[in-house]
Amino acid sequence: MQNIDFPSDFLDASKSDWEASALRALKGATLDALNTSVAGGLEIKPIYQGHMDSAPLQLREASRPWKIIQRSDHPDIPEANTQILEDLEGGADGIELVLPSSSRAFGAGLSVQRLNDLLKLLEGVEPDLINFRLECGYEGSAALALLVEACKQKGVSPERLTVDGVSDPLSLFARAGRVNNCFTRLELRAQDLFGYAHKNRIQGTLLRGDGRCYHDAGANSVQELGLALSSLLYYLRTFENGAVSPDYLTGSVSASLSASADQFGTIIKARAMRQLWARLLDVSDLPFQPLKIHMETSWRMMTQRDPWVNMLRTTVAAFAAGIGGADSVNVLPFTLPLGLPNAFARRIARNTQLILMEESNLAQVSDPAAGSGLIEERTEELAKAAWDYFQQIEKEGGILQALCSGVIHKDVHAARQHEDQLVATGRHPITGTSAFPNLGEADVEVLHVEVDDIGESASRRDLPDPTPDGQLIETIAQAFVDGAGLVDIQASRPQVGVNDCPPLELVRLATPFELLRDKADDHTETQGNPPKVFLATLGPVTQHTARATFASNFYATGGFINAGDKHFDSIDAMMACFRISEAKIACICSSDKVYEEQALDVLKGLKAVGALRVTIAGRPKDLLEELTENGLDAALCQGCDILAELKNCFEVIGVSLADEVEAI
Repeated sequence: MQNIDFPSDFLDASKSDWEASALRALKGATLDALNTSVAGGLEIKPIYQGHMDSAPLQLREASRPWKIIQRSDHPDIPEANTQILEDLEGGADGIELVLPSSSRAFGAGLSVQRLNDLLKLLEGVEPDLINFRLECGYEGSAALALLVEACKQKGVSPERLTVDGVSDPLSLFARAGRVNNCFTRLELRAQDLFGYAHKNRIQGTLLRGDGRCYHDAGANSVQELGLALSSLLYYLRTFENGAVSPDYLTGSVSASLSASADQFGTIIKARAMRQLWARLLDVSDLPFQPLKIHMETSWRMMTQRDPWVNMLRTTVAAFAAGIGGADSVNVLPFTLPLGLPNAFARRIARNTQLILMEESNLAQVSDPAAGSGLIEERTEELAKAAWDYFQQIEKEGGILQALCSGVIHKDVHAARQHEDQLVATGRHPITGTSAFPNLGEADVEVLHVEVDDIGESASRRDLPDPTPDGQLIETIAQAFVDGAGLVDIQASRPQVGVNDCPPLELVRLATPFELLRDKADDHTETQGNPPKVFLATLGPVTQHTARATFASNFYATGGFINAGDKHFDSIDAMMACFRISEAKIACICSSDKVYEEQALDVLKGLKAVGALRVTIAGRPKDLLEELTENGLDAALCQGCDILAELKNCFEVIGVSLADEVEAI
């Protein structure tokens, strides 16, 4: 042990001492000026008082690690089987089976249709030793029956299986905007699912309140938690209407949330979900049972450009999910936005969690964030705000009615626009994409698979109506034994009514910048040269380096390389260099002092030699009006709209953005 000797005056200082010192530094402003606004109407204070009397929340069972979950989504079944075996041998505790019909398939998905397909997929797997999660679209219940029958043929009885998150029709409806069945029918199917699982004594949870869909569409943490809680209440009511005993009710649902690179935000989100669940059970007069929380690293935060940074993002997210008390965590492979991850990307995803768990021992302490003033206060604030939003949704008639009426779409879209604006103006920088882009990055390897787009012809089967005793799924299970496939079951289900809602679009934060980089790559391929911006650097290197570096990075986020960016002996020499640069855009870079002496002459000179757009790095406020009158097109500074400037630059070089305008 090493003792650290702190100065006595540091240890003796109180919060009031800090506040007095801060007020002196603020010179008349209040301490509120130091608060930072975050999404959902919440704030982060500059300093918090420790909560030494706060008891740890009941998260995972003490000293038990979370479950490491890996996606299985490769369309080629033998290859998918190889990946599963590598994942399990490499330390994974469970497998998430992702079918193409899932809203989280991201262009891939297992080509599993029939019993024989699933048997091949699970060859060499001991199903009773792992956890399963299902991402199977509207056929989650049928996929469960298929899994049970496959395991029976492998000699594993249903009561030895653990399967979580079988279905979530609400988030599927929110994503697709339509379901070709009324929800009354889907509720009966959910009750049938419970009857089947209960009769077969399958371990795990059946319906999940899934916040990931809303997060990836742009929802903030307040909305994600409120909507996940409202989904959970909807499913509890569904089971209750099916005469499910209160003893089994709360253990039949679980929550799925996104874990982002906002470390404290993710810890707080997981802890707040526990508080919300406890309050829901309390006001519903239901017996308390801990909520199973599954967390997946955020799809929305990931990037295609410089994807190596995704490793850092997912590491922080996994750390925070583990500290926050998630029961299971799925780290998305860092190359997933580019295509099917290879063995290396999948191994990194596994090892990220293994190192956190086995080497850093994060799971050895229950609720390690307890007592932190920041964590405790922000958890309470987030839980309160999410509960208030949950009540707003319930006043609309519940989550189903709020989806159908468009209320949720409106709220999520507004939150997305707010965050997108923060990204566009650099207030929420995305490393490698909207900040410090690497134009010379090498391509990363992903798997390329030829997907058979010829669907199977369906054979209709006679299916009974769903009943609380699981009759429908029992019949489906027998149909699988007799050779039926998922496509046959889907075609055989009667369609009773239809529901519509405004669909939520899943969009990554980096997409607008990536679209511009793609346009720059297309320009390079067709014109033989990348788009350029000429950096008109004035004065000595010590005067222009800082702003030239800023401008170079600024334009590189759109794929523009810089020309110029050197010491010029005279303005005439600079103009000569611009003429041979083939650039149509120029950015003047130097200090405010040099701008006073040379900026106007350089601006006029650049316009005279053919610059179609001229900007200046910084905001020399005493000169801006005069420079604008003489043709200056924009001033670049921290907080300005990066995307708007880049769009103007592409228009100058003749690149159409018609197809990308809405996204950008």
